Amino acid sequence: MLLYLVIALALLIGLELSYFFIARRLGIVDRPNERSSHHRLTLRGGGIIFFLSLVVYAVFHWSSLDGEMWRLLASAMLLAVVCFADDVRGLPSWLRMLVQIATVLISFYAFVAGVETWKILVVVIVFVGILNVYNFMDGLNGMLALYSIVVVGTLAAANQFEFHFVDDAFIYTVLLGLVVFAFFNCRKRARCFSGDVGSVVMGLIIIYLLVLYVKGQLYGGTAVSVLTFIIVFLADGLLTITKRFLTGKNIFEPHREHLYETIANELHVPHLRVSIFYAVLQLLINIGYFLVSDRNMYALLCVLVLTMGYGLFFFFFNRHQEKIEG
Repeated sequence: MLLYLVIALALLIGLELSYFFIARRLGIVDRPNERSSHHRLTLRGGGIIFFLSLVVYAVFHWSSLDGEMWRLLASAMLLAVVCFADDVRGLPSWLRMLVQIATVLISFYAFVAGVETWKILVVVIVFVGILNVYNFMDGLNGMLALYSIVVVGTLAAANQFEFHFVDDAFIYTVLLGLVVFAFFNCRKRARCFSGDVGSVVMGLIIIYLLVLYVKGQLYGGTAVSVLTFIIVFLADGLLTITKRFLTGKNIFEPHREHLYETIANELHVPHLRVSIFYAVLQLLINIGYFLVSDRNMYALLCVLVLTMGYGLFFFFFNRHQEKIEG
């Protein structure tokens, strides 16, 4: 295992640097606009390393891949190709949505096969929603990398110490991909941004790991509570959509009204500090998950506390803004 991980790390570093060379030659860069939280041209699409980590794992474990893993690889490839094309050229939103629905159905066919149609619809809506929340939250240096390291690291710890639900080599390879990306992204001036090709594919990988974790649990009654592992992202994303809907704004229109964007752009807190705060908060919540006996009640409590914190922040922030403008 150690030899494999060393070789995998070397390959992933080489692949990322090779992508940087290609991206510079082809001019694949992120140009700041009115919605951006950065101000310099930066290479886009560095998150392709997440898909490449799946490829590296598959190459070394070709003979042991099962049907679920093949479906994940096929859907991740489809998602990566379409998201990369969107990063480079831009694609219609309806096409991106259709591809996301297709990838969810391909990846989790075995998970929903034979169940009622309404349950399949719920699963598709929830999983596509998670993909988009993960995409929304890729806006600050270090945010996607550090947060995902916490989430995947939590699942790796559960796989090691609670019960075994996924191949160790798979989850460690994903972690290596995140570490490589973090090295180039977790900086005051990032070398690269993830792009949709990274954030959406990582969202798919995390959903896959969560599904495997749920399937491995002895008691199915705590299935929904595993969303606690990504509750900080979910709360920020869903509460922001709700806030925009209640204030009469178009929830499908691009914006920069997420809590993390407000802290970074309006309060001028450095990106990495905000990203570290989100990652540490999620880590503390995840540790608590394994220490409580009633995980459903714990998940509900987390939702209530985060919702209250979100509401209080914007209540006092808006009052402060009104005083300044007045």
